[in-house]
Amino acid sequence: MTPAKFLETRRPAWNRVEELVAKAVRGNPSRLSDVELRELARIYPTVAVDVARARMHDLDAATQRRINELAIATHGLLYRRRRVRPLAAVWRFYRGEFPQLFRRLWAYMALSTAIFVVGALGAYSSTRLRPSTAYLFVPGSLDLPDGRPGVTAEDMSERFRQMPNAPMAAGIMTNNISVAFNAFALGITAGIGTCFFLLYNAMMIGGIAGHFANHHLQYAFWSFIVPHGALEILAILIAAAAGLRLGLSLAVPGPMTRTASLRHGAREAVLLVLGTVPMFVVAGVIEGFVTPSHLPGGVKIAGGVSVGAAAIAYLLVGGRGRRSPAQ
Repeated sequence: MTPAKFLETRRPAWNRVEELVAKAVRGNPSRLSDVELRELARIYPTVAVDVARARMHDLDAATQRRINELAIATHGLLYRRRRVRPLAAVWRFYRGEFPQLFRRLWAYMALSTAIFVVGALGAYSSTRLRPSTAYLFVPGSLDLPDGRPGVTAEDMSERFRQMPNAPMAAGIMTNNISVAFNAFALGITAGIGTCFFLLYNAMMIGGIAGHFANHHLQYAFWSFIVPHGALEILAILIAAAAGLRLGLSLAVPGPMTRTASLRHGAREAVLLVLGTVPMFVVAGVIEGFVTPSHLPGGVKIAGGVSVGAAAIAYLLVGGRGRRSPAQ
């Protein structure tokens, strides 16, 4: 092929690429329609080859420069990495991706909830039937000796009030997030560690609840626990569900190889446990500022239930109507 024939044959393609590149102002391919984008992707390989052909035919410097610039610009449009804005990515995750992931992994959440409920009810019933069982679960600081007033909700709140609120809230957040990540990380034991951790904490709560009930202090107990506990326990259950997702992907890989199953399960589990971080932050703030306050117990309970209900509504409704990244 002569240089003149090469120019005559290829110039229409260059002109078309130039039009499409110019339309994608500032290198934004979203300005192109799907048809135009596919057309650009189809033409690009031949334009890239034209760079070498132009040199082979010893075309003038201006033409060679034009072809080279078109190839570079087209490559930049088609293959450049998508810029990710961190704040936008975080907002997108919590606005839709996290609740979608929660609903997709509902079976693991149901399993973690069942383990927690069985453990808590079992310890509660055992403590109610045999009060001495409480001392398997109850820390010494919450002991309620028979025949004496013992510890009340006001006593517990007063202990909190003696500490500065902000540092206390920060400490509570750190501790709770650590608890969540422990529940998740123990999933690597094929989920056995997560089950034990969840069962232990459930029995602790159930045993303490039964101990307070034995001393007719149910209201005092729940008015202290519910304000922050409704959201905190929900977040722990989600973190445990993430641990179970990780563990079962290792123990039961299904049709996938164990490595591929673990890789896929770990990605979902990590995202699920990361989604609980804001929940622990809010629960820590409530525990640091609201739980020890002088608000009436009924107000505290109502507030805790409302926050927990709002979180559940968000998990069940958030992201509906949006395309899931997994689809």
